[in-house]
Amino acid sequence: MKSVAVGLVLIAVLTGFAVSAAQAAPVPSSLKAVESSAEDLVDFALSGDRRETAATAAKLTALARGPAAATLTRSGVASAKIVELELTANRVARLAPHGSFVRVALAANAVSGLMPGLYAHFQDRVPPSVLELDYLDREAQLRSLARERKQVGVAVKRLASTWVRLRPKVVLAGGAASAAAYDKHVAAMKRLVHGALTNVREEAVHGLALVDQLEQVFMR
Repeated sequence: MKSVAVGLVLIAVLTGFAVSAAQAAPVPSSLKAVESSAEDLVDFALSGDRRETAATAAKLTALARGPAAATLTRSGVASAKIVELELTANRVARLAPHGSFVRVALAANAVSGLMPGLYAHFQDRVPPSVLELDYLDREAQLRSLARERKQVGVAVKRLASTWVRLRPKVVLAGGAASAAAYDKHVAAMKRLVHGALTNVREEAVHGLALVDQLEQVFMR
């Protein structure tokens, strides 16, 4: 009986080591490629380039269903999360050839919205919540283009709560000035969300530039 107990403890310890090893692995290049393609797709859609939009959507779907899915599976990521990534990418591919550019951009940004949760399984100098801010500022921008005021408000509320959790890490990493700048941005978003959508959209675009600065804080 004692040997069985010892065996169970050993299995638990080894399992813990395996999980820790998977979490300590760097973010795989295939997942970074998915993130990059989703961001490129938003840019192509907003520029009204149908050919590049469709081509990038096809690339995104192939990456999500192929190399990224395989790597995530090997890394022990839950199958439900991998299926969600594949389905979200598939939706982009369906919309890209003929859908409205704003809807295509929103669908592509939904892929970006999955990245924080997936990146959290790996080791990276930049906290996943920085990606969350990038997704939410972009979501506010795109929802304002779609004239979806309620959804803009949802994005801004999530933006504020995400920033509250991330801010101490930014300051601790030596980014007090960048944190102060993003404080002002969040305050502006909360104020502007009740006014003209054009204003909140312009502030959201400004926020995207500030997120780039936050990322650099952790890359020093």
